Amino acid sequence: MKGRSAVNARIEELEKRLTTQHHKDLFLQMKHTLKAVDDLAEQHRVYQAVQALSGTRIVGAEENVYFDTLNQVKEQIVHTLELTIEDLEHKGDKHYKKHFKDGVE
Repeated sequence: MKGRSAVNARIEELEKRLTTQHHKDLFLQMKHTLKAVDDLAEQHRVYQAVQALSGTRIVGAEENVYFDTLNQVKEQIVHTLELTIEDLEHKGDKHYKKHFKDGVE
């Protein structure tokens, strides 16, 4: 849970920065994407529960890898938004090296 609160704090900070820059749409896109990943995890949990009830053996190590991977995906989504915000905040700064060469708008 400790890691989750740190991610939530980062997400709150991103929302503030994007709202200030009038890019709340980017924040909402990220929020919806993270929700989609959470929904996928919940669907998997339900499926695995049905499998377990029907007698299929669930391999704990495989489940750990699955959920660790989903958490890494979520982390990457948040990190990508952080890089996008940096590019937005430095728009027009000729000395700034962009993270995304194709732009952010």
